[in-house]
Amino acid sequence: MISVKNLNKYYNKNKSNEIHVINDVSLELPSVGLVSFLGASGSGKTTLLNVIGGLDKAKGEISYDSFEMKKYEMSKIDKYRNENFGYVFQGYNLLLTETVYDNLRIALELIDVYDKGEVSRRIEYALKSVGMYKYRKKKASQLSGGQQQRVAIARALVKQCRIIIADEPTGNLDSGNAVEVMNILKSISKKTLVLLVTHNESLAEFYSDTIYRLSDGRIVDRYENVSSESLDNRNDNVIYLKDMPLTESESERVSVKLYGEGDESIELEIVERNNTFYIRSNKNIKLIEGSNIKLLDEHYKPIEKSDTEKYDYDDSFFDNTAKKRNIFEDLLAGLKQSFLSFIRPTKKVRMIYCSMALIGVLFAFCFIAFANAIKIDTKKIGADEHYSTLSNGSRYGFFDDSEDLTEALKKGYISSVQITYSTYKDFSKKLNYVESERFTGLYDELYFNESVNDLVWGRVPGEDEIAVSIGVAEELLERFKDYCDSYEDLSELSVGTGYMDERIVGVVDNPQKIIYSSMHDYIERLGKRAYIEDDLTRYYAYEKRYDTYEIVMGRDLTDMDAATTNILISDQYPGYEELLGTDTSSGFVVGVYHLKNTHGSPEEIIINRVYTEKVIGSYVYSYQREDYVIVEGREPEADNECLISTYSSLNVGDEFEGYKIVGRYNASTELLRANVLVSASALSLDEYYTTQVFIVEDEDGIREQIEGGEFTLKSMYRNTYDQEREYNKDKMTLSLVLGVACLIASSVMVFFIMRSRMLGDIYTIGVYRTLGSSKMKIYLKYLTDTVVMVSLTAFITYLVVMLGYLTAIDSINEYFTLDLYSRGVGVPILGVLVMYLVNILFGMTPIFTLLRKTPSEIIAKYDI
Repeated sequence: MISVKNLNKYYNKNKSNEIHVINDVSLELPSVGLVSFLGASGSGKTTLLNVIGGLDKAKGEISYDSFEMKKYEMSKIDKYRNENFGYVFQGYNLLLTETVYDNLRIALELIDVYDKGEVSRRIEYALKSVGMYKYRKKKASQLSGGQQQRVAIARALVKQCRIIIADEPTGNLDSGNAVEVMNILKSISKKTLVLLVTHNESLAEFYSDTIYRLSDGRIVDRYENVSSESLDNRNDNVIYLKDMPLTESESERVSVKLYGEGDESIELEIVERNNTFYIRSNKNIKLIEGSNIKLLDEHYKPIEKSDTEKYDYDDSFFDNTAKKRNIFEDLLAGLKQSFLSFIRPTKKVRMIYCSMALIGVLFAFCFIAFANAIKIDTKKIGADEHYSTLSNGSRYGFFDDSEDLTEALKKGYISSVQITYSTYKDFSKKLNYVESERFTGLYDELYFNESVNDLVWGRVPGEDEIAVSIGVAEELLERFKDYCDSYEDLSELSVGTGYMDERIVGVVDNPQKIIYSSMHDYIERLGKRAYIEDDLTRYYAYEKRYDTYEIVMGRDLTDMDAATTNILISDQYPGYEELLGTDTSSGFVVGVYHLKNTHGSPEEIIINRVYTEKVIGSYVYSYQREDYVIVEGREPEADNECLISTYSSLNVGDEFEGYKIVGRYNASTELLRANVLVSASALSLDEYYTTQVFIVEDEDGIREQIEGGEFTLKSMYRNTYDQEREYNKDKMTLSLVLGVACLIASSVMVFFIMRSRMLGDIYTIGVYRTLGSSKMKIYLKYLTDTVVMVSLTAFITYLVVMLGYLTAIDSINEYFTLDLYSRGVGVPILGVLVMYLVNILFGMTPIFTLLRKTPSEIIAKYDI
């Protein structure tokens, strides 16, 4: 039983042209029988039937036995009507390009009946019941109107429906076919509820069990119909000759029969010539041949009640437990169909496919560039987290002057200022006099600072030695995995820098990639050396004043030797024992000396001459503690303090180029030629436009110093990271814009292709929806179409480019010493997902928009 309560539906609600098409309708319908709805055009009968049949929505309550619908929920009503409703439309709504058999098979597939045996049995029985089995292999388009309507009825019957909605099923049929269709529907109504909308009141009065009359959306009358025993269903195009008076006239060559009840006379002149008869008459004459008039030499017989009882339909043998198909089988079938439709495109669509393939290539390059720009591999950042830097917004770690850092050094806020610079290191291993494959790495370099750098293996680097961070060590172990299994094995690698050979002696606890040298090598690479005119000579007057040496052989020089060529030589001089008491090119050797507390050069000599220059050389030189000995004053305690040599005319306590002199030193000849000695930090402050890093001793102090200024304090790691990010920003933006443009272009193409395909299929979609097909089945079809289209165009070219890139990236990185992101398949997969998601979204938009409409709205809008 169907119960309808307070059903209302409006068109153009709250507008001047508002139509209350269903006006507060309530009714009760039985479980079986034929119920007709009569009324003038526009009375609302078809709309009411569509709402009851789930094809349209309205406000109110409808219940179908135990299934209640107080609010129209398309998915629920679709499922219910698919299982319980059958539809017979005035326009038949058959798939015209399919055969009669396939029209019924598709209806069964919509209710998930796929078993071939069950499908065949149902279709055969249904078609035989309506007299259409012999036409099962014909396409629906080849059938007459009456035949198509019978097939439509068979399509409804094959589902074992509980309710059949028949909207003007005889509207396009002649009287004969109309009666045959109504006979079938009447017989079906013995076991099924048939709801009929018709304009033919005589048919309704003869066949209906109950009749509702509607006007302006309201039910104005309802009555149980008591029909007559016969139906006068005369057709004006059919003339029954035996029901008409006959007048006959016959001569030797002419026989005339005149049927008719009138008294009009006719004059005929018949001329025969060349076996052709020509007729002239005083009345209008129409030939039967070529007209729609049919002559029957019989009496007219009305339709009797007994004629409606000849048809019987027994669907009790239907097996609803027959094998069904799961969603994966639907998907596989959809993919197959989509592939077949893809390989048969039109010329215009083929050009669009080619354009999408080219877009796939461009998108791959954009995505590669974007991935390389957005992905900063932190393991490859050459930065020590113990060091910090100041940045002024426009550039990082660069200064026109070093006043801020100098002030911070004086106040003790920072220490150990260094200049970071990048160096190439060549790593290789000797194997039986053959060098292994060479690996060249570009790394930032600092000097090893024992106060902050912790070793996980090895020792502090000395001259011509380096320590490497864990990040570098792990990279080397991977590069030389055939030769090196541990950190200890790394010490066997040869390390070349272009101007010196080094060896790895330690590994620093730092995951970033950075090289640590000794302070000696670090200072050497800064290029700050004293200018030496004579690197062999020391002067007696200065050395004696500060008691810097002692005699180990022979005698010391005296003031009496000033006018002679007598000299002292160092105990580091090769063969000094044999040279004692001999005349050399430099002078006569009278003694051998040893410098106190420091090592002199083996070639150094001391001569007894007066040294007249007050300041020797003009260079500032950075020191290491083991290179000199204090002879006056004290060690520098701050980076703005310095030392002067025993040869300098400056005095302890003086100022020199911003540095305070706190002591005097004695050292090897080379260091003596420097004007002053300063710390490595002080020397780094003199470097112009070079990144300076330092250890923060008092963060609050330095932040207070720069507060209100344009500088900000950042860790060396964060600063380097931000530099990489800033450097990549433009590239990332450009690649992102181009990539988005590619996606939009391909998505627009997909959108219009799928929209065009949807409009081309709109009749089929409308038929599927009216028959009760779920939206998911239709979505699945267009989803597979979109996936196949994208896969066979943009995805294939994208995949080719990405595979080529991933295959060659290691070689590219190594050859050009680049640092492009290349590990793993995460980035390519992400690109594929983005491509599919965006294209599927655009491709499915037309069908999403369409299927938001009810089946009735689709039919009305697209005139199906």
